Amino acid sequence: GRIRPSRVSIIDPELTLTVPEHITASTGFDVFTHSFEAYIHKNTSPYIEILALEGIRLVAEHLHTAVRDGSNIEARSAISWADTLAGLSIANAGVTLPHGIAMAIGGNCPHVMHGEALAAVYPQFMRFTYPSTIQKFAALARIFKSDLTRATDETVAKVSCSIIDDFLKKNGMYLTLEDLKVPENEIEEIADHTMELPDYTNNPRVATRDEVFKILKKAFRR
Repeated sequence: GRIRPSRVSIIDPELTLTVPEHITASTGFDVFTHSFEAYIHKNTSPYIEILALEGIRLVAEHLHTAVRDGSNIEARSAISWADTLAGLSIANAGVTLPHGIAMAIGGNCPHVMHGEALAAVYPQFMRFTYPSTIQKFAALARIFKSDLTRATDETVAKVSCSIIDDFLKKNGMYLTLEDLKVPENEIEEIADHTMELPDYTNNPRVATRDEVFKILKKAFRR
């Protein structure tokens, strides 16, 4: 049937105060990916970019505090607002390659949390995609590290890959598919399922099925 989105969503940070550390990290990283993928999406717009960049900034600044100290209402409120901005961003643009892969992983392996699947593939996705949209990956890096203002966009865009690696490590999310107990013999099937979803077509660099398979293989074991 038709999708019927809600008219109203009430986001109450107080309801998140007792969310466990790993779930906070996993869902918080998903918030980041919603914002970033809407920002680089082929159907983005100046309006979406404003929302998405603010969502990224809030996650970069506050997620680790929310993970480390779940009772910190300031951090929880910031992440809740970031989640709201990210939701508005993907509602108006969408998501890209990592979400297509992560949803295929979740379909094959329902024990894997969505944020975990995203975290496992993001290091490879970053390295695969950044040469196709240098300016936006550079903007991402400068949100996390303001001292990169003098370096060239090309240099900073490349650095964004290691910045996200470090962000994942800092929040206990630098995971592999092997860590998540995704069977290695299912990677071929997961690659096939990824291509059944439209998300990969909205990535700045559109992956082939073989390129998706290579991303998954590299995400399996580092």
